[in-house]
Amino acid sequence: MRKSTALRWAISRLHPSEYRPIWVTATSGSILELYRQLCSALDCDLQGSSRATLLRIIRRQVLDLVLSRKQTPVLVIDEASLLRLEVLAEVHTLLQFEADSKPYLPMILVGQNHLADLLTYRTSLPLSSRIIARYHLQGIDRETLGTYLLYHLKITGITRPLFSEQALTAIHQGSGGILRRANHLARGALIAAAAEKIQQVAAEHVRVAATELL
Repeated sequence: MRKSTALRWAISRLHPSEYRPIWVTATSGSILELYRQLCSALDCDLQGSSRATLLRIIRRQVLDLVLSRKQTPVLVIDEASLLRLEVLAEVHTLLQFEADSKPYLPMILVGQNHLADLLTYRTSLPLSSRIIARYHLQGIDRETLGTYLLYHLKITGITRPLFSEQALTAIHQGSGGILRRANHLARGALIAAAAEKIQQVAAEHVRVAATELL
């Protein structure tokens, strides 16, 4: 399952009158850039360029959401594995309200596998120590992948199976059950089969697609 897809689904379960999702896509920039992105997501007027000024603006907006509008802001940082170590060392200060006694701004970090490695660095410990839950998305199994591909074929009006059982196994093995990789392999295999004017994708077509992708 794609992490962003799973995250969007989870956020859609939050009632809009009670929660205010704040979605930020991380970059390899400085903490100042992250603060600017957050200010933009909160519809704040930028009144300065210093970290202290931006942090004060962000905190004021968060307090307004919590105390005046009675909403819980939820900060989501997608692609968090792109963040620099110096940003991870400081980003926990966003969560500190009333001497770090009020959890006014819950934060969700989403990223690739090496995000877990970044959080083990000594400089990341102030943030890592605040994490109360961790989850790793696993790839889907072979049976679910077959159902997934059949569903997308039906959307296009195709009801007969275009992938042989061997091809489905090859796609699952080549993708590790990760949907984005499976999509690329399936598309490439379909193109390879069409080039040979063959009605059903075989495992060999998947191998050709994998070679092209590499």
